[in-house]
Amino acid sequence: MVNTFDNVKSIRRISASDFRKQEGQDFPIDTIQYAGPEAINFVLLGDGYTAKEQRKFLTAAKNLYNALFTKIPMNKYKKWFNLYAIEVISNESGISHPGVLKNGVYVCPEGSSLPIKTVDTYFGIHFDSYNIHRLPCPNDANKIYNLLKALMPDYEMVGILCNTSEYGGAGGSYLTCTTHSSAPEIFIHEFGHTFASLADEYYAGDSYLGEYANQTANNNSNTIKWKHWWGLSNVGAFPIGGSTKGNGYYKPVNGTCEMEYLNKEFCPVCREAIIESLHNRVKVIAEYEPASDKTITIEQEEITIAITRYYKGTGNKVNFQWLLDGKVLENETTDHLVIKYDSLDASKTSHTVRVKAQEINTFVKDPKHESNHTTTITWRLKLGETVGIEAFAHEDFSIESRSGGLFFKSEKPHAVTIYNLNGHRVAHLNVCGEELINLPRGLYIVDGKKMLVD
Repeated sequence: MVNTFDNVKSIRRISASDFRKQEGQDFPIDTIQYAGPEAINFVLLGDGYTAKEQRKFLTAAKNLYNALFTKIPMNKYKKWFNLYAIEVISNESGISHPGVLKNGVYVCPEGSSLPIKTVDTYFGIHFDSYNIHRLPCPNDANKIYNLLKALMPDYEMVGILCNTSEYGGAGGSYLTCTTHSSAPEIFIHEFGHTFASLADEYYAGDSYLGEYANQTANNNSNTIKWKHWWGLSNVGAFPIGGSTKGNGYYKPVNGTCEMEYLNKEFCPVCREAIIESLHNRVKVIAEYEPASDKTITIEQEEITIAITRYYKGTGNKVNFQWLLDGKVLENETTDHLVIKYDSLDASKTSHTVRVKAQEINTFVKDPKHESNHTTTITWRLKLGETVGIEAFAHEDFSIESRSGGLFFKSEKPHAVTIYNLNGHRVAHLNVCGEELINLPRGLYIVDGKKMLVD
């Protein structure tokens, strides 16, 4: 169930060491998986776990992570996440169940047999939030964000595991989940809320109805936001129900999505929203060479531009499109491009090489996604100053300076090597017949003679 009320008042900025000293505990950070600096930092915290129960917390955290990455489409994207667990010690074990005041007595708003009690926990998470028993939330979320700001400021996803076997969970800016027997499925459902801003596909109350990736007031098949899925995998427009207002809001499928019932799969619309959120957070291209922040001078026969590390879902492909001076190189579709010195137009003072990379998967049909989630890297190039040509004049071989280059004429095949300012070989070619070699403006030394290219 989604919780949209975080009660955040202020976030204190404090160093990790000062925070640990202030709070009187070490908060060990366990790295369950590290995928790379560009990956999504997902961290789980515990509430209601005493010092002796931290191993129990770590086991629960690992189990929930494992469950999440068996669910489609997350089963393809585990390597897009850095997974952490931060050990947080509570003074008492368990989670509070304050109840609500009714006729002078605190009772459970939904009739649970869980005893009404207050437990001294670090985050103060409790049931009965907003008169909903199964919705565990803190009175004040500042403690969550203060801890993260000090210990893991680069987090992107956070969840709090509640040390109780009572059924419960919530999603929003952070997710909460208990250790109920259905905890893995609760965790996955709440992940849908927090990570992809998905709505419940069951009626949770009029205040939870609105425009989401998987919920809308529009049921026109031609204009509905998931029109590109209409008619596929039973996708249509089904009333949420539950009230007059609920009958005016629609979900993509009926009774078959994880956002409506546990132990289901995410429907096609929800899968696409999850992929959208993944691509919003992670750029496909992670590392490449050479660097793109400075102009590259080509001073040798050829250079290679390579994408050395990139993100893709397991079994998926990445589509690479290379462009030279704005023109698509139709036959270049791999993760590297070889650029030959003599393939560049010598009359231009600079050149650009651009690569566009997009992960291809079957979960996306919205054409807007393709244009919005293409990673683009651009390199600026220039030709080195060529100052010498190794060539020998024979009766059957001659060289003349011409506008834009040097004109070679040879009755028989003749090898010509061009060197740059640093003495590196720029190009090596065989000349036979008549050929104009395009070169930048400058003075060339050919067989001991000066030749000017203008």
